[in-house]
Amino acid sequence: MRLLIYTHEFPPFLGGLATTSYKLAKGLSESGLKLCVLAPGYSRKDKDIDRTLKNCKVTRIPFLGKTWVRKIPFLQYLLGFLFLSITILRYRPETVLFITEEAEAVGGLFPVFNFKPIVRVAGSGITTCFLDNKINKLLLRFPIRRLYRNAHRIVAVSNYTKELLRSINIPEEKITVIYNGVENQMLHKEPDSKNIESIKRELGINKNEKILLTVARVLPRKGQDMVIKALPKVLKRFPDLKYVIAGEGRYIKKFKKLAEENGVGEHVVFTGGITHERTIDFYDMCDVFIMPNRFWNNKVEGLPNAILEASARGKPIIAGAHGGSKEAVKHGITGYLVNPEDTDEIANTIVELLSDEKKAKQMGQNGRLMVKSMFTEECMIKNFIRLLEDQNP
Repeated sequence: MRLLIYTHEFPPFLGGLATTSYKLAKGLSESGLKLCVLAPGYSRKDKDIDRTLKNCKVTRIPFLGKTWVRKIPFLQYLLGFLFLSITILRYRPETVLFITEEAEAVGGLFPVFNFKPIVRVAGSGITTCFLDNKINKLLLRFPIRRLYRNAHRIVAVSNYTKELLRSINIPEEKITVIYNGVENQMLHKEPDSKNIESIKRELGINKNEKILLTVARVLPRKGQDMVIKALPKVLKRFPDLKYVIAGEGRYIKKFKKLAEENGVGEHVVFTGGITHERTIDFYDMCDVFIMPNRFWNNKVEGLPNAILEASARGKPIIAGAHGGSKEAVKHGITGYLVNPEDTDEIANTIVELLSDEKKAKQMGQNGRLMVKSMFTEECMIKNFIRLLEDQNP
């Protein structure tokens, strides 16, 4: 079987969709499938990433990963359509797996489907294009719906995403739920105390300080601003505490200002973007992982990778009671689901976990077991292989 993965997010770009696109490319190529990847071009680092995929060819779309391209209306879709057309003519895939909202829109522009389309849906593409009335999103609704209508299967990353698909009248029998998967090293690698100490020195964190951590793009949807607003109450109980925000995003300056306005600037550390390889040491460094995600800008969390990864490292979780987080966290067992708009509830939950190390440790252990049983990369790849074999008997 010849498979093409077409995505608009891929390493070295940082983010959950990019990470998942890479995991699928690596896992499916190693399973013996004849695989090609079509992804954006970002920088000279592209080639280093591509070399790690031994059994598949990666074609980069020039400039597609540049910010200025996305600012020019519909340019990324024109580039995507051109290169997808060329790649399909050259490679002649039997199946094309579409990942990301932008890739879905391009796929829906094809006049005929001389391949079997399979679409992996996280969720935000549905809420932005089908539940939003902005003109640019309305225009994307038609090609995306056309792709969904012609898709052989649609993969939802969670049951929450499945319900979103059903809300726009996608037949249930066309939808398959395949959870995101955490790689083995997240579950089995021993913590590296030297790396952790090095990061603490780099960030100016003292040895005995408690650490809250969020690994995510810096956006209101991820909830870093609500944690910042909750910190004054937390600091009354735990004055020696740092909140580490690992990620890049256009709200960094605004959230830094928010921290200063709330009198907690010295307790909030912005690291900027970190590579996926480094996240494991950040997870190991923290006492509690927190991401009170919420509905924002018509976007949702289909199934947050960072929550699953932190659980795999044995950390208790505080997440927003919204979207796919309700499947990634077992409330009261692996962590807590909180009202993402209630700073008092967020603060009280942080204090509870920091005050009861035994409970926090047990929740972390429970989370690790949950990930082992439901959210492994191996399981994700096996489910995709089974799906592809069913579509190509």
